Amino acid sequence: MGNPFDPMNILLVVFAVVAFIRLRSTLGKRTGNEEPLGYKKTPAAKQSNEINSFSSDKTAKLPTQEVLSQITKKDKNFTQESFISGAKSVYQMIIKSYALGDLEDVKQFLGKDVHLGFLSAVDSRIKSEHKLFNELINFDSVEISEAGIIGGNFEITVSFKTKIISYATNKDGQTIEGNQDSPQSITDTWVFEKSINSQDPNWVLVSTNPDD
Repeated sequence: MGNPFDPMNILLVVFAVVAFIRLRSTLGKRTGNEEPLGYKKTPAAKQSNEINSFSSDKTAKLPTQEVLSQITKKDKNFTQESFISGAKSVYQMIIKSYALGDLEDVKQFLGKDVHLGFLSAVDSRIKSEHKLFNELINFDSVEISEAGIIGGNFEITVSFKTKIISYATNKDGQTIEGNQDSPQSITDTWVFEKSINSQDPNWVLVSTNPDD
């Protein structure tokens, strides 16, 4: 439990129908029907009532650092550093699996609606007899941009700024989009979620680029 995003003990959790950019266009929005942690310590009983009251609210508007403090109260192993490290690992796994057209290995990291959206994009690519290649060159930056409490769940929004070589080929092997030699600068925003009252560190990817 040292790393809340360790693929061995959590559920976590693109780009184009035929290329990385198109997946971001297809899935880079809300999915489905969507629409320092320093804090003043309080007695355990008060903390429990405080967190339980959040779960009864549809949406609790709190500063990001305060929400991160609440997450730490619920999970003593949670740190922003370990969360970001795990998020980077999962990001790499997802873009690789998506390009290969096989989501089985990352299904456990995806929320239901995100998974269905990815499957739809993969199926469309297969029907077109196109192939997608994604190679992550490096992360320019990865940071928590926002945290909130929504309908009884903790949500953490992560901004990924990366350089990726991404291109698509047709059934004849000809490059139809992207560049095999020149990396693209990409910014992605992913939202991860878990229940406030969950006793494990499980998080799932519930949205990609929700502000687009």
